[in-house]
Amino acid sequence: MYDKLKLLYPRMRGTPDISGYLDKAKEQTDLKTGEVCIFGSLDGLKVSIYTGGYSIIGSLAKYLYPSNVYPLDRHSTIQAIEKLSDALHIDMREAKVTGLEFGTQFVMRKPVDEYLKKLGDMPKLARYHFDVGTLYYKHKGKQQPKVFCFYDKRADADAKGLIMPDGFAGTNLLKYEMRLNGRLPQQIGVPEVQASTLSESEFYRLLVRKWQKHYFSISKLNQLKTKVMSEIKTVSDAFDVLVARLISQSDQSQITAFLEELKDAKVFNDRKCYTRLKKKIIEVANKAGVSISDEDIRELDDEIKNVGAYV
Repeated sequence: MYDKLKLLYPRMRGTPDISGYLDKAKEQTDLKTGEVCIFGSLDGLKVSIYTGGYSIIGSLAKYLYPSNVYPLDRHSTIQAIEKLSDALHIDMREAKVTGLEFGTQFVMRKPVDEYLKKLGDMPKLARYHFDVGTLYYKHKGKQQPKVFCFYDKRADADAKGLIMPDGFAGTNLLKYEMRLNGRLPQQIGVPEVQASTLSESEFYRLLVRKWQKHYFSISKLNQLKTKVMSEIKTVSDAFDVLVARLISQSDQSQITAFLEELKDAKVFNDRKCYTRLKKKIIEVANKAGVSISDEDIRELDDEIKNVGAYV
């Protein structure tokens, strides 16, 4: 389930020069420090040679296969690292992993955006729905140690001119991805993360659990019961049904935008009021007796759960 990786191989005395193995290598000199750096590529991977080490960034899935529609599992990760080691004539298993993308895609019954609009907020991260078929959960600042992304993988592949494997033509391909950048040992809870670590079974299972845990932390919209009128006994019940109906018909981005608008206008003196309002909206939308679990969300839930069964 690995795709893009950021690898750093420390440059020490005796480390071989890899510049001759790169495509379109160019030398660049820092006029202030005099440091000479070399930038090139290797079958689509971006390779940079600095005084302190070698940086390799790119999709190892695309490096090993024609495209990255299929992410790497533990075994194919070993193959990709071995191929990279042979190409650069250094043991890339010892490289430090400074960033990784972990996730996979699912063939869904409906268009991807039908699922994304039913995904609400994730704790401690902001929700961003910039374009149809793309949803991000990330921090508001410039630093992005972790980002969770849902997107239309087939549309992404078409836009990039990637080769689609047989059987994927015309499918609704939803990808869910966890992107971790910097301080990976602290983020994941392990002593170190080297390229060799990626294929270790316990580390791989740890990432799967982390990937699943964050998905299930997202609030999700339920759907109204088809015979909800029989549940209405009071004026308050009728009000809740109406509000729940309006929420279920809305994109989650509208709710997030409204809350942000309230914050910008400084409507409440106590910031806890915004949290209480969000909680109230979720409670009404998912009120027992009015709503049931949404079938689209159940479909996506099952896909996420089933990944753990094959690890």
